[in-house]
Amino acid sequence: MNKNFKSIKTIIVMGLLLFSVFVATTPTTSAGILSNLESLVTIDYDAQSLSNIPIQPRGTGFTTDLNLSYSVTYSGGIFNVLGAILYQIHKGRTLVINIEATGPEWASITVSESPIVTVDEIPRTYPIKLTVKIGSDAPAFGAGDIKLKIIVPKVGLIKGYTKEVGMSFSAGYIPLVQPNFIEGKSALIGPMDTADIPIEIQNMGNARTRVYLELTGVPEDWSASITNEVLIEEGVGSKAIAYLTVKPPKGFGFHDDTVTILIKYYPEMAENPDYKGDSKIIDVLIESRGFSIIGIEILILPIIIVIALILLIYYFIIKKRFEK
Repeated sequence: MNKNFKSIKTIIVMGLLLFSVFVATTPTTSAGILSNLESLVTIDYDAQSLSNIPIQPRGTGFTTDLNLSYSVTYSGGIFNVLGAILYQIHKGRTLVINIEATGPEWASITVSESPIVTVDEIPRTYPIKLTVKIGSDAPAFGAGDIKLKIIVPKVGLIKGYTKEVGMSFSAGYIPLVQPNFIEGKSALIGPMDTADIPIEIQNMGNARTRVYLELTGVPEDWSASITNEVLIEEGVGSKAIAYLTVKPPKGFGFHDDTVTILIKYYPEMAENPDYKGDSKIIDVLIESRGFSIIGIEILILPIIIVIALILLIYYFIIKKRFEK
């Protein structure tokens, strides 16, 4: 009797093993009735570092570490030990987890790699890197949302798995403008003329920007002024025009003068002047060439006095002598 019982027990165990191998190598959706093998994925990251630091547009971007944890859970289904047996069959197998990253149109979101994970009931951590780069069209200090779609493929009797993780970040402000001398950076004028030079300033940043201008180098005897500030709207192609006015010396005589006028400018965010860009210097070449009669008026009075004296001497002294 005991011998028969042992034989029956052996047959049952062997049958379970053969059945386990069969279902492990044969894809079927009905296997979950007998057992339940599932992937479990979590993402851990420093949310503060990602959301609290505005990412600078047109820069190298921001990279943060993500820790992906992967493990497999199982249950026995109808048979108490079947889940454990099937897990042992799958243990140690590898699979590739695909991660799809999406974000706003003005941002580029990339993940360093698709991690290769190992089937194990003990969670293992796999480091990956998330990089966020944003273009100059990103709204200054605007919020951006990242969605990570984690796709775990089906392997044997381990079910496929899909999970979405959301993250947030913010864009920084780029104080960048581009001056352009639409009529050239030099002018040739006469000493009695005035040079009016328009400076077209284009907003290359991502917010309304105010640009301040000042003259830092005006040669002696020259007169110059410039538009103190201009406001440029946000958006590609937004421009404003500042004007440089230069007057050369007008002293009497011939002039052949060449000078360089220095202009310093810097941009700042119109809505928040705490965010400023670096100041820069641009130069303009002015040539003054020609003859000027301005200044001769200082000689007129002495000449008139001399002529008057000559006439008085002539009429009252010289003429009377000749009449005698």
